[in-house]
Amino acid sequence: MIDCAKYRITPSSTSVLQGQTVILQCAFYDLTTKDIATWEGPPDLQSVSMRRIVNPKYPRHHIVGDESKGTFNLQISNVQLKDGGRYRCGAFGLDSKEATLTVIVPLPRPPVIKGAELPTKAGQQLTLSCSSTGGHPQPRLTWYNESRIFKHMEVIHHESAGRTVVDLVLPGLTRWDNGVNFTCTADQGYPQLTQPKASSAILSVHYPPTVIVPQTSVHVREGNPANLSCLVDSNPPAMVTWRKLGHGLVIKGKNENRGQTMSLPKASRYDSGVYECTADNGVLPHGMGTATLDVQYAPWIDPTMDDEITLMHDQEGFKLRCLADGNPKPHIRWRRKDTTLYWENPLRFHRVRYDVEGTYQCVATSGGFQEVTKDTFINIVGRPQLLGEESVSATAVAAGGTARFACDITADPMPDRVIWLWRDRDGIEKELTVASGEFITINKKRDMDVKSSSSSLTIKDVAYKNEGTYICRASNMFGSVQRNFQLQLTESDHVPAIIIATTAGIVLVVTIVIIGISVAKKKGLICVTRPPEPLGVSSPRPMPPIPKYGRKRGHGTNDSGVEDLELQEVDGTMKPRPPPRVDKEWKAVGLTYTGLVHSTSLPPYSTVERHRPDGEDIGDPADYTEETVAQIPPPLDHRSQKKPSARRGVYRGSELEDVVDVDNEVP
Repeated sequence: MIDCAKYRITPSSTSVLQGQTVILQCAFYDLTTKDIATWEGPPDLQSVSMRRIVNPKYPRHHIVGDESKGTFNLQISNVQLKDGGRYRCGAFGLDSKEATLTVIVPLPRPPVIKGAELPTKAGQQLTLSCSSTGGHPQPRLTWYNESRIFKHMEVIHHESAGRTVVDLVLPGLTRWDNGVNFTCTADQGYPQLTQPKASSAILSVHYPPTVIVPQTSVHVREGNPANLSCLVDSNPPAMVTWRKLGHGLVIKGKNENRGQTMSLPKASRYDSGVYECTADNGVLPHGMGTATLDVQYAPWIDPTMDDEITLMHDQEGFKLRCLADGNPKPHIRWRRKDTTLYWENPLRFHRVRYDVEGTYQCVATSGGFQEVTKDTFINIVGRPQLLGEESVSATAVAAGGTARFACDITADPMPDRVIWLWRDRDGIEKELTVASGEFITINKKRDMDVKSSSSSLTIKDVAYKNEGTYICRASNMFGSVQRNFQLQLTESDHVPAIIIATTAGIVLVVTIVIIGISVAKKKGLICVTRPPEPLGVSSPRPMPPIPKYGRKRGHGTNDSGVEDLELQEVDGTMKPRPPPRVDKEWKAVGLTYTGLVHSTSLPPYSTVERHRPDGEDIGDPADYTEETVAQIPPPLDHRSQKKPSARRGVYRGSELEDVVDVDNEVP
């Protein structure tokens, strides 16, 4: 059996950098002297060596290794690019073994990116081109978005001799692409010999401003600083301006990081409103946002509201509205001064009476602030008003007794005159004066503090001639008012007793006479020629006592102990407090108003008494109490009097009307 050579080491493909030395290994077993080891190589697998003899065409190639051990390694020094290719090692009787030598020429520079030099507007398409020149083998170019590899459908490859180009197409840029880092990597595929080279480009995408208002509503107290801010996102940076909606004023904002701030060092109530932030960077559309500034301030009441308002008595449907402002919006109410009784705004009088006169306060309250008030004095003027029942009253007084009549009056101004008149059974009226008939007394009394006056009439020794109607009449510049009192006479209380005693005496005398006649007949002292007719005297029916009539409350008295009649009149100082209760308390008057009433539309009259200081007396003290001795005049022949008419001014809302008062005339 003949021994044949075998491969102990076969050549393997390898790579080497240009200029370095590389060894391609090849070794045999049982190689004899007759066996010839050979190397073939590029170009076209030409013969490089036989045994240890190297072809002169390959001066940098050498056979190295222990020939006795069958080692025939091919060493190439200063490897050049042309040395790369297929190499084959073999011996006679053996199949050759092949290996590839790759010569690496590193890239001279990183790849070049084009297309990102200029900014691009959002929405447009952008193509980025990455190219690599030189090096061997040609590199593989790859696009990255940060760390993400773009897929092949987004990349277009262009290869030519010594140059590789890859295009990255971005069909529609957005604001989110601005500032993004796009990287192109060139990799030759032999990381142990040469590292990949990369280039990057940061995109600049121009997009319109976007405005975000972090606080859409800002609340501050008047006098404190206020800041309104809006956050703007744009490329390039935008110019931000502020303006108050409804005003033409434009305010430039103050830069603070990415936001824009409008500062008001001392906010006032007039700064309240809606402010608009506008951002403009030359890319349409402009960015806009709004913020509301709410400046809170204490309530205040319109100072032009009248301090005093004069109303006519009996006026209907009066309203007084209080105008107040504040932020938050104040709650407006009315109250009578120095009381805790409140009414809603407007203050309303369904019917104006004297007892509503006084000082009223408009009260404005809002959360977080002290309440504010404004006083308005409501002055009531008009013709006199009689207190008590208005119906004609009748007073029955026994003959010889005493009758008393009284009337209480309230008015502003106080009555010029309070007189008493007497109307007899024939309807004839006469004023009771000192020149009248028999003696009576009239008392008058005035109280300016409560604007009231009273007058009383007392008649003693009432007789039949005093019967009739007594009239109390009060007058002032606005008119007059009167009240009638009816006086009726009854017999004295001792008359029924006299009648009864007389009747009893007559019955007793008649009875004694009858008894005497009967006794005389029995004794025959009397002769009768015919049968005597029965004699009978019936007892008269006793007369019932005349009923006593009680005094009706408020109209008169049977007090016989009063011997004279007094009238007292007292002048006082007018005080701004309500008059005494009539048939209603002032608190029962319905309240809520459409227009103010001004005292300038009232007829002029003297107000000296109403404005004098408390405790100051005016006039003679003798005027405070007046006692008048009057006589009831004898009846006149005529039956009636012509009543002159009296004119009075009545204030109705906003006009002064002249009304002729026929029934309540002043003689």
